[in-house]
Amino acid sequence: MKKFIPRGYSTDIWIMFATSIITSIGFSVSMPYLSLYLNNVLHIPMTIVGTILMSALVIGATIGIYGGELSDRLGRKWIMVRSLFMRFLIFILMGIAIYEKANILFITILLIMNSCLGSFFMPASQAYVADITTEERRISAYGLLRIGGNFGWALGPAIGGLLATLNYAYLFFVTGVCMLIAAFILSKFSKESLREVNSLSKGGVTLKEIVSVTRDTQFLTFTLICLSVFIVWGQLVSPISIYSVNRVGITKAQLGVLFSVNGLMVVLFQYFITHFMPPKKELAALWVGSLIYAVGYLSIGLANSFTILIVAMAIITTGEMVITPASSSYASILAHQSHRGRYLGFFSLSQSFGWAFGPLLGGILLDTFPGKNIYMWAIISALAIFSASGFIIFKIRRVNRSTIF
Repeated sequence: MKKFIPRGYSTDIWIMFATSIITSIGFSVSMPYLSLYLNNVLHIPMTIVGTILMSALVIGATIGIYGGELSDRLGRKWIMVRSLFMRFLIFILMGIAIYEKANILFITILLIMNSCLGSFFMPASQAYVADITTEERRISAYGLLRIGGNFGWALGPAIGGLLATLNYAYLFFVTGVCMLIAAFILSKFSKESLREVNSLSKGGVTLKEIVSVTRDTQFLTFTLICLSVFIVWGQLVSPISIYSVNRVGITKAQLGVLFSVNGLMVVLFQYFITHFMPPKKELAALWVGSLIYAVGYLSIGLANSFTILIVAMAIITTGEMVITPASSSYASILAHQSHRGRYLGFFSLSQSFGWAFGPLLGGILLDTFPGKNIYMWAIISALAIFSASGFIIFKIRRVNRSTIF
């Protein structure tokens, strides 16, 4: 049993673990309920809600590709701390906007700003973990951070479900405070992982440098396949929230419990799963995880009760526990070490685009297929099967290329 207990990690990994818990509590308090606020309180159609969320994420992700490059030059910690502090300010403003019933345009602007800052943080944090771990330990390190993040995810939605019955604004105030605490912890206790921090005076960050990653066809192909599975993953929060409450008929408090199941499962089982995923088996894990996703999301379409939704969420979470650390680990392996932030920034772009197009696709399908309609989730399931096929083909071609050369 001792071999299943996380150990042997540096202090900085554990600091990232604590930061992951705190930020995830913050996000999961507010974000699952944002779509409900826009749809149920402001009476905005789900297609429009999906478009708003997609626009924020796409704009944020596009601007955020500079985050990985900047982390190569200014340092991972420098980017992470400032990103978290600015997000603290954004979420406080978001809470005030909702409390004062501000118009949707102002809320959308805040969402775009928050998305930009999140897209700066993500590649910097992924590069930070890659910097301070060996290739053999990297997948388990990413898995450990997933545990921290989902421990927070297990707590946050239940808190959010209670606060949402009072005022949606309170959710965003709590999220803002969490960002501030996380920024303080990183600033005070972590050290910079980049051995040589470069000055921007040596040359500004250019788009040409950043998109040079696309000339690495192997990395680009892997990233595009990941995009398809990230779109499936993007159904997790907004579409499932709306479908579960408005179509299946569960309460907002039950929705909080549903997402807590997702977080609690990762806390309990993520390390076990990553322990059984040895290095160099990431591609196999990715196609298996995609097929698990296909089964889980199809199960959402069959759900007619809270119990069945919990079963479906358990299946989806299993796929998530396989896919998330494996994709991050393999992307860091394919990335050139001297430009790791740049590469992982581009990889994070695919993840952000997945979370952007996912809610839009889900919103369109919700409006297209009214009621408890399995066709919506059959389309999502088919996309997951497409992703699995992509990973299998990529793996076969990698093996053949290694054999030839």
